[in-house]
Amino acid sequence: MSERSPFRIALAALAWASMAFLVFPVILTAVVSLNDSFFIEFPPKAFSFRWYENIAAIHRIGEATLISLTIAVAAAALATVLALGAALAIARHPFPAKPAITAFLLSPVTLPMVAIGIALVQFFIAIDAAFTWWSLAAGHVVLVIAYPVRTLVASLTLSDTSLEDAARSLGASRWTAFRTVTLPQLKPGMVSGFLFAFLISFDNYPISVFLVRGDLTTMPIEVFNYISNNFDPTPAAFSTVYILVISVVIAAAEYRYRIMSLSIPRS
Repeated sequence: MSERSPFRIALAALAWASMAFLVFPVILTAVVSLNDSFFIEFPPKAFSFRWYENIAAIHRIGEATLISLTIAVAAAALATVLALGAALAIARHPFPAKPAITAFLLSPVTLPMVAIGIALVQFFIAIDAAFTWWSLAAGHVVLVIAYPVRTLVASLTLSDTSLEDAARSLGASRWTAFRTVTLPQLKPGMVSGFLFAFLISFDNYPISVFLVRGDLTTMPIEVFNYISNNFDPTPAAFSTVYILVISVVIAAAEYRYRIMSLSIPRS
């Protein structure tokens, strides 16, 4: 098949169209955030940074962002640790009902978030632990644990077990061989699983709205509350800042660990 065959041209056109479809909403949000008008309009008639200065007007946005950040870090860290044990069992050890247990661990990816939120709030009310920081963090662990399980099972499947066997044959204990040989091979899977879990938890609304009350609130809830009562471009300005910060974090992780490039075949 030649380099310029109709199939390759159509495939390239489809790839560029997909990229444009994904990037256009981001560009639209950034442009709208610079709109000088009090209402959202596109294209803007005049440009201004006034809505970036108005981000502080979102009710409790600083406190809510700090709560979302601590919840996301705690939930992603705990989910990654728990997922490491689950992934080791799934990838390396036979046990009864393995397909069913694996499907159960991955079920939060397929279940509706509203159903998970209703189940979690009923559970925490039953044990008298509802509407606290700890119950919110535990609920987010349930939500995000499927993502590090997936990345760590993939990393374990691709890891070279003969290196760990060689280390043990040279006198290393099981723990030393795992810590010095296997764990470094799993680092990209752990980092990518942590990042996926962090991002899913940080801007989650459907489950958080069931688990917060009173002084406990999160960033997405406060932004949605602002949108329901105001029609100015302040949420677009906040979203633009959020996208820039997350893009820098992902770019740094990609530069350090090449977590995205691992899934791209090299020529």
